[in-house]
Amino acid sequence: MTPRAAHVPCSQGTHLPSLDGLRGTAVLLVLGFHFAHLEGAPGGAERVLIGATGFGWSGVDLFFVLSGFLITGILLDAKGSPGYFRAFYLRRMLRIFPLYYAYLAVLFLVVPHILPASSLDVKPGSQGWLWSYLGNVLFARERGFGASPYAGHFWSLAVEEQFYLAWPLLVWLLTPRRLAAVSLALVGGAFALRLGIHRTSWNATAAYVLTPCRADALAVGALVAVAVREEAGLARLRRLAPWVLAACAAAVAAIWLARGAFFGGDPAVQTWGFTPLAVGYGAVLVLALSSPRGSPLARGLSAGWLREAGRYSYGLYVLHYPAFLALEAAGLGPAALARALGSRLGGILAFTALAAAASLAAALASWHLLERRFLRLKDLFPYGRGSARRPPALSSAARG
Repeated sequence: MTPRAAHVPCSQGTHLPSLDGLRGTAVLLVLGFHFAHLEGAPGGAERVLIGATGFGWSGVDLFFVLSGFLITGILLDAKGSPGYFRAFYLRRMLRIFPLYYAYLAVLFLVVPHILPASSLDVKPGSQGWLWSYLGNVLFARERGFGASPYAGHFWSLAVEEQFYLAWPLLVWLLTPRRLAAVSLALVGGAFALRLGIHRTSWNATAAYVLTPCRADALAVGALVAVAVREEAGLARLRRLAPWVLAACAAAVAAIWLARGAFFGGDPAVQTWGFTPLAVGYGAVLVLALSSPRGSPLARGLSAGWLREAGRYSYGLYVLHYPAFLALEAAGLGPAALARALGSRLGGILAFTALAAAASLAAALASWHLLERRFLRLKDLFPYGRGSARRPPALSSAARG
């Protein structure tokens, strides 16, 4: 994710609140999707709630679009500067590695000494894949997430880390125009690869988690980053964005109606829905970047609570999954709470509140005790002044 840097860039060192708001939106979509569920067939009220949060899996796609935009912006602005690769990789490591590896260390090295190993349900041999940021390849091979359930959500972190490894070299080697061409090719290639997978192996997990299959969302963000650095580029995108968003929303709605749902594990959604979803989120990003201060969208995305969710989004994403799985393992799942409260809807809402509180507490602890301490070290590895022209329209975004 990334999800997942707390502050991200374009140029000159101040901050765009709307980007924190988009990041907060993305992580809240994911949390709602995972928290609002119920065993058995839901009734009317529960069906409405679960249906309303059922689209939340797409928050990961919004994260990918944001990552493609922000990382490409960082690299374009630093291109040609001394220490380009060193600064990028060291700053990414300081942002991502501490919590990621602390989580794996606790999961695999500490918890087995406290709880029976069977309670984690980890398949032998799965650890190496996760330690090396290849969890998405593991889950694709297994055709599911059972190899390491408490780290199943790490597939998206693997996608982003693999993107971070390859993308800086491409930005360094290519002109912005050629980089845009490569990004367009990645959008088409991701669609073609998912189509090929479902015409041959029907491995829906591979189509969902492998980096080449999800490259269209990252590439859409990269295209926005390139375009806004052209003369009047953001203004041109702003004129197109409402029409693009409407077309993508119509495509998503058509698939939703045809399939009865818009679920990320559905092969039809993966084949035909992922690309319009990514492009639509790209249009949302453009509108967020170009909306004047005081507009309804800018005010909404700048809301304090949403920006705070964005600030802690990485910790929320990493730690929400074990939080709700642990609650269920402790007998505090939605069904158990529904029986205790005498209401199935009440059970879902109570579980969501408990899981959200536990996730937030864990994310706050992670931020103040771990992440923030490493982030202070990023100042030791500043970006030099690159040769790329920085877009005035984005000069209020923070460096990542």
